[in-house]
Amino acid sequence: MVLTSPSSTSTLSIAETSIVTGKHSSSTLPTDNDSPDDCPRAWIVLFGAVCIAFTTSGYTSTWGVFQAHYEQSVLKDTSPSSIAWIGSIQQSCLYIPTLIFTRLLDMGYFRSMLTSASLIFVSATFLVAQCRTYWQFILCQGILTGITAGIFTGPVTAILSQWFIRRRGLALGLYAAGSSMGGTVLPITARALIPLIGFPWTMRVLAAIILFGLVMGNLTIKQRKSSLLVKGHLFEFSPMRSRIFLLYCSASFSIYLGYYTFTTYIATSAISNGVPVSFSFYLVAICNACSGLSRLTSGSIADRLGAINLMVPATCLSAAIYYIWPFSHSQVGFILLSVFYGISIGPFASLVSSPVLDLGDRNQSGQRIGILMSLVGVAMLAGAPISGAVNTSQGPVSMGLFAGSMMLFGAILMATVRLYVSTVNLNNPNQ
Repeated sequence: MVLTSPSSTSTLSIAETSIVTGKHSSSTLPTDNDSPDDCPRAWIVLFGAVCIAFTTSGYTSTWGVFQAHYEQSVLKDTSPSSIAWIGSIQQSCLYIPTLIFTRLLDMGYFRSMLTSASLIFVSATFLVAQCRTYWQFILCQGILTGITAGIFTGPVTAILSQWFIRRRGLALGLYAAGSSMGGTVLPITARALIPLIGFPWTMRVLAAIILFGLVMGNLTIKQRKSSLLVKGHLFEFSPMRSRIFLLYCSASFSIYLGYYTFTTYIATSAISNGVPVSFSFYLVAICNACSGLSRLTSGSIADRLGAINLMVPATCLSAAIYYIWPFSHSQVGFILLSVFYGISIGPFASLVSSPVLDLGDRNQSGQRIGILMSLVGVAMLAGAPISGAVNTSQGPVSMGLFAGSMMLFGAILMATVRLYVSTVNLNNPNQ
């Protein structure tokens, strides 16, 4: 891994301690001037980040509601697996282009990206209200909202790493909880309004909520003045020389192959098992609400124990829930599955980028986050449609086995990263 900052050796020393235990050694803790965690400005930035997470990734987290609605109304002649591609494209576009956007962040273009993405995201949400055909939904709800939401995701995560060092886990946990809050409020809002005012006006109401959140984010988020701007090529792949970083990316890729299967298909699975349609839509909200509570606590716990130490057992629990899912046939069973999946997936959702931030120079954190998120975006694109195809051809048991096994394999790889970091010297750039 090529590191050009004179502080890179110190950063890597911090990584050896923080990735394994969650604690920084006293000799490598950043100075007060370098760690603005207690500065009011840092918390204002975090507030703006939560507003953006609520309206962008929170909106994309409601896809399960749209999946069920489209299957029963405007796209009822389209197969569930095909409809799932809309949500998968949206989620993948949220991450795949992050490699470009985080590099532009490092080069100093965040403000222009933030403003333009806000305008396009709101406009695309308004346009969804006018969509009538499959390809219109692909373009507006899949591609446009996905890409513009992706402009926020990676760069905002990197900016939080500039403002928070000692309390980074807490900050990332609160940021991720904003997504869960949006994923709880927005589907309930959509479910309540669609029967009353129709789908088009429901989308306009959601667009207005999104507009308010993005305005708040634009007014409060900024980069730290002490963050160095990086010069060079738009694409920079030097972090991929690190075997530890590549192994961590592989673990995250595998987990994301199964990650969104639950929220994509839980509503339709419940309906097929006799759960009332009017209630099934709330399962996504229940899952996101429990995930939000889990994310709120995961950050502070990770600051003490280490992010990977928390993510590995939690992800194993998520895999177990996938194995149980096909055998649930009652409303109470689906509620319990939603509760426990939300709780178990919260640590991974909020902390997945945290170890990456410690694997190099802090001023180039956007570069590493971009590579990670671009890779996992591919997994998001393929995960839910593959699960849908498996469900159609082999049944729900096979779908649960596929999604659960992907998450379990990813947890094993992540545990290997933890063991690797504790036994090798990260100062070797080829490790």
